[in-house]
Amino acid sequence: MKTRILFVWLLLALPDANAENLLIQGATLIDGTGRPPIADARILIEGNVVRRIWRGTEAAPSLPPGTQIVDARGKFVIPGLIDSHVHYRPYMGEMFLAHGVTAVFDLGNPLAWQTAVKKGLNSGKIRGPRFYFCSGITIGNEADGDASGGALAGRNLAGMKTAADAKQAIAALKGKTDCVKLNEDTKGDFFTAIAREAHAAGMTVISHSLNAIDSATWGIDGVEHMTGVGISAIRMADGRKALQGMTIEAGHKNSLLYQWMEPAVFDEMIQYFVKRNVYLNPTLDFEWKGIIDRTSEFELEDARLLYNPLLQYMPLDERLVTLGQYHWADKRSSADREQFLKGYRNVQDFLRRFVKAGGKIYSGTDSAAANTPGLALHHEMQLYVDAGLSPMEALMTSTKWGAEILHLDKQLGTVEPNKLADLVILRANPLDDIRNTKAVDQVIRDGEIVDITYHSDYTFPFPLYGPESKHLYNPPPRLREITPAVVTQGKAATLRVMGRGFVPNTVVFFGRSQAETRWVSATELAVSLTPQQTSEARTVLVTVESPKPGGGVSEAVPFIVDYQ
Repeated sequence: MKTRILFVWLLLALPDANAENLLIQGATLIDGTGRPPIADARILIEGNVVRRIWRGTEAAPSLPPGTQIVDARGKFVIPGLIDSHVHYRPYMGEMFLAHGVTAVFDLGNPLAWQTAVKKGLNSGKIRGPRFYFCSGITIGNEADGDASGGALAGRNLAGMKTAADAKQAIAALKGKTDCVKLNEDTKGDFFTAIAREAHAAGMTVISHSLNAIDSATWGIDGVEHMTGVGISAIRMADGRKALQGMTIEAGHKNSLLYQWMEPAVFDEMIQYFVKRNVYLNPTLDFEWKGIIDRTSEFELEDARLLYNPLLQYMPLDERLVTLGQYHWADKRSSADREQFLKGYRNVQDFLRRFVKAGGKIYSGTDSAAANTPGLALHHEMQLYVDAGLSPMEALMTSTKWGAEILHLDKQLGTVEPNKLADLVILRANPLDDIRNTKAVDQVIRDGEIVDITYHSDYTFPFPLYGPESKHLYNPPPRLREITPAVVTQGKAATLRVMGRGFVPNTVVFFGRSQAETRWVSATELAVSLTPQQTSEARTVLVTVESPKPGGGVSEAVPFIVDYQ
C-alpha cells in the first residue's frame, strides 16, 4: 500500500501536459495587433484564457499552483491563425492544427451538419480547429419550400418572398449561425434589407459579388473573391465589351477578367470601400497558384505533404484536384498567359493600395476547392507580401482582421489579456520572412497544447454523403436515353447518347468494350460502334464513365443488338 501511495505522489509531482495553467516564457511575442513585438515575453494562460503578459525584465507575479512552464527562448509567438473561407470536410482537422490554424469559417455545407460539427469541434470532442459558419437565406419562389431545412432549402435557416421579410429572416438566423452569406445574384432591395436587419442584430453579411461597388452600397461587410472588385474596376468601353463576351462566375476562376481593370479608378473605389468598412477576402492562392512565379515552390510543398503516408485518409479526389490545379494554365498560349499575369499584377496593385489606405483583408483559402487545408493559408499570406503588404499586415489578415469580420475580436485574433488562449509558437521570425509562419513548433488551442502530428487512423463522426458538387470535380454522369434503341448484328452504327454531367473526356462503354466517343455537349455524346462490337445478337449494358476527380460510372441502360 505504501508503495502505491508513493507512486501516485510521484505522478502528481510530474509536469502535466494537460495542466490547467501554462506560462510561456522567453519568446518574442508578435501579438497580432500591429504593435511592435515584445522580446523575452511572459504569457500566463489560466484555463483557456490569456490572463497576463509581461516582459522578462519586469517583476513576475506569483504563479497559480500547477502552472506548466513552456520554455520558448529563441522562438516567436503569434495568435492562432484563422482561415476565413473554407468548405470543411471530415479529413481536415489535423491538417489545420499542424499548420497553426486554430479557427475556420465554413461557408457552405448542410445546416444540420454544420451545427453538429460546430458543437463537436468547439467543445473539443472532435480534434481540430474552432468552427464557425455562415448561413444563407432562400429568396424568391424557392422560399415556398421549407426554409427551416427541408429538401428545397436544406442549407438555409430562413426564406424571404419579399424584401419586407428580412426582419423575420434575420430573427431566424440570430443565435443559430455566425453570419449571413448571400450570393452574387441577390438583388439590391433584398440585399439592402437583409444587411440593415443583420447589422441591427449585430450580424455580419458577406457575399460573392458581381459588382463590389453595388455590394458596398447595399451594405456588405465582406466580399468573397476578387470577381466583383475586378468588374467594378472596368469602366471603359473596350473593357465592358470584353466583359460581355466572358462567362463570369463568382467563386470560379475568372483570370481573363482582371487584365481589363483600370488602375486609374482604384483609389476612388478603395476610398468607397474603406469609408463603408468593407473587408476583402481575395482567395489569391485559389485563383492564381497555377500561373505565378510561386507555382513550383507551392506545388512542391503541397506534394510533399499530400504524399505523407499518414495523410492517405485525405480522399484521392481532393489530392488530384489540389495538385492538378497547378497545371490549369499549362496548355494556354503565351498570349493568354500574359493576359492572366497582367490581371494578376492589377489585383496585386489594388490590394497593396487598399491596405495602405486603411482597408482590411481577411484571409481565406476556399479549401476543399483545390487548396491544401492549413498550408494554403500560409501560401495566401505569402501572396499578400508579394503584392506589397508587409509581413505584419499579412499576418493580421489571418489573425486580427479575420476575427473582426465575424465580430469575434473580443475573443480571438490577438494575444492579449482576457482573450481565448489560441496561439502558435514558431521556430523563426515571420516578420523577417512571412514563410516562417510555416515553422510551427507548438500550437495552443483553448489553453491546451495540442497534438500537431498526423495519425493514419484519424476519424470524424460526421462524414458527408452524396455526390460532390465542387465545380472543379467532374460531375457524376447520368445516362437517360440512347437512340436508336436497336442496331443490327454485324453492322457499324452511330448512336446518340443523351443524359447529363458529360465532360470532354467522358467515354461510353458498350458492355465491357470502350466505344469511340465524341463529346457534343454536357447532355449529349456521339458514339461509333464497330462491326466487331455488334457481332453478336444480344442485350448489351451501356454505361457512361467520367474520370476522377469526381466523375464515376453511370447507371447501366440495356441496349439491343438484333439479328440480321
